[in-house]
Amino acid sequence: MTQPYYQDQQVTLLLGDATEQLHTLPDASVDAVITDPPYEIGIAGQAWDSTGIAYSVPLWVECLRVLKPGGHLLSFGATRTYHRMVCAAEDAGFRVIDQLDWIYTHGKPKGTDLARAIDRHRDDRAQVLQVTAWLAGARDAAGWTNRRIDALFGFSGMGGLWTTQGKAAIVPTIEQWGHLREAIGFDDTEILPLVDELNARKRTAGAAFDKREIVSRRQGTARNAGLYGSFSENRVRSLPASEQARQWEGWHTALRPAHDPILLARKSTGYDSLVGGLLRHGVGGLNIAACPAKGGGWPTNILLGHDCEPGHCEPGCPVRDTGTAARSYPVFRLESRTPAAERVEVDGVHHDTPKPLALMRWLVRLVTPPGGTVLDPFAGSGTTLLAARDEGARAVGVEQHEPYARIAEHRLQQPADQPLFT
Repeated sequence: MTQPYYQDQQVTLLLGDATEQLHTLPDASVDAVITDPPYEIGIAGQAWDSTGIAYSVPLWVECLRVLKPGGHLLSFGATRTYHRMVCAAEDAGFRVIDQLDWIYTHGKPKGTDLARAIDRHRDDRAQVLQVTAWLAGARDAAGWTNRRIDALFGFSGMGGLWTTQGKAAIVPTIEQWGHLREAIGFDDTEILPLVDELNARKRTAGAAFDKREIVSRRQGTARNAGLYGSFSENRVRSLPASEQARQWEGWHTALRPAHDPILLARKSTGYDSLVGGLLRHGVGGLNIAACPAKGGGWPTNILLGHDCEPGHCEPGCPVRDTGTAARSYPVFRLESRTPAAERVEVDGVHHDTPKPLALMRWLVRLVTPPGGTVLDPFAGSGTTLLAARDEGARAVGVEQHEPYARIAEHRLQQPADQPLFT
């Protein structure tokens, strides 16, 4: 093992690339792998969420190697990319056992209101094609090529986009146009007003948008939302203005997210039977007795992220709506999202997507034998490591992003102050 970034009697945190750091761990040295890898959806433009590491077979091969025979993997994923992560883990040698679903009520729709988008839409295509056709003619007259235009700016492909009649056609910025004029030497007196006009229109709404009737306005204060950056809480509701928009009122492009899938997979016991592997390696089972549903029954693969006590439910809460039937499910009493006390900020940085500690403790208890070791190759702000510590287990985590590792270190240095989850 390399020099730890942080270490105490129960927890070791390594800084660096997950696959490389896992190479330093011994074979069959951990009892469970519990992790929340990147969802690979480029969330809020974050670079760490679009690397493809969750689809890396070599990464899951390393997880399999360090896991004891019969040990379990629990790994979160996004609904639209989960299948690729599962296929990678399966290709690495894991046996898929089940899919758990963490169901919650705090998800926000991220799609587009199509009626609003129609009123905002500005169709400048005919004029854009007029500019690109003109520029293609100027290029040809000067004996230039698109490749030479690309070389002028030091990037590839833009020459084709500026001179095509295809759907990808775009107009150069004012600065780019001036650079082209100087280099190619064309006279743009006739076309320049249109270039200026199209650039002025970029990122502006269509004429119908300003005609929408505002029916309600809710004022709020600007705040930093973390995951989606700073934004205003002002909310404006307006009615479609154009006939086309009215035809599509009520249509959107996405449902409200309400669950995260969790892969449950197991490492083969080799030549041992499941019982033989359990007796030899101490792993292979699920701790049903320690993870009961709310009413004391057998835990299910549905985990509800709310409870139905008065004052703690939101409209649409799946637990409240199902009444006593909710007692059949494991239920976690949470805030409208991960509790604020768990969204720790260090040096002006906080993690955008932490999972609730209570949820992670339940998962640790489900697949980790008492006193066992949990591996999290994507430790983030350290919630899985904290969960393992609070459940009396040991933990090894890997985190590539040092600002997040600092948050994990800070959290791990605090005394455990969460009551045991029951």
